[in-house]
Amino acid sequence: MRIKFLKKISVIVFLSIVLLSCDQKVITNSGVPSKARQVSVANEAPAPLKSRPQTIELAIEKISSAEFISAKQRAKVNIPLEKITDLKIVQGKLAGIVEFEEQGNYLGIKKINFRNGHSVQNEVDLSECAFVSYFPSEDVLLLECGHTMDVSFDLSTGQTTYEVGNLNLVTISPSGKYRLNKIFEGQECYSHFIQVRDNGKFKKIAELNDFFEKKTGKWLCVIEQEFWSDDSTLYFGLLTEYKEEGNEYEFYRVNMTNGSKIQVLL
Repeated sequence: MRIKFLKKISVIVFLSIVLLSCDQKVITNSGVPSKARQVSVANEAPAPLKSRPQTIELAIEKISSAEFISAKQRAKVNIPLEKITDLKIVQGKLAGIVEFEEQGNYLGIKKINFRNGHSVQNEVDLSECAFVSYFPSEDVLLLECGHTMDVSFDLSTGQTTYEVGNLNLVTISPSGKYRLNKIFEGQECYSHFIQVRDNGKFKKIAELNDFFEKKTGKWLCVIEQEFWSDDSTLYFGLLTEYKEEGNEYEFYRVNMTNGSKIQVLL
């Protein structure tokens, strides 16, 4: 009888410990969301507009030079975006927004006061940058910084280089809905990405470098002769070798549709 009684006591004690342990876990876990909410609130200060990538499907196909040339002959001519490069005109246009500093034959940048109230923080050392051009239709400032690196800012939204790109290098689809954009990263290679027009602004929807390199195993360093045959078909030549008598290329066609898959045909 004594043994049975002790066993009952042990079971009761064990169950009590388990229940206490569960209560402690509930208390502990219920406290975590509270801290998370505090952190979230602390981080809810206004931030520059960021792109909202759409899901698209890319089919990347290697083609012959004859196919490439044939498609290019039928393609619509790419019209460059309007830009201002005159130093005096741009200073007047951006008075109060960009604080310039004359440095001999070029304009240095002291400070940028974005139209939405933001300022540049830790993006780049502006003292190492020089004005290149201003694109009034998109309110974008393009700079050249250390190592001749492209740096750009959307003065309306506060978006920066890897969302804005170098608007001197964009290739626009026939309807103007999509475009291929580039950034020279200061060494030899470029970053390439596709954007879509959404509510009057272009937003990144695809990192072409990542897609291409993942699916072909090749480095998308420099592409040239790019063009769109329609709003969903992009062509380009991948530079494979520099030669005095003429550079060598591999030619590719990219078909883009809504979806979630990425394919490559070689």
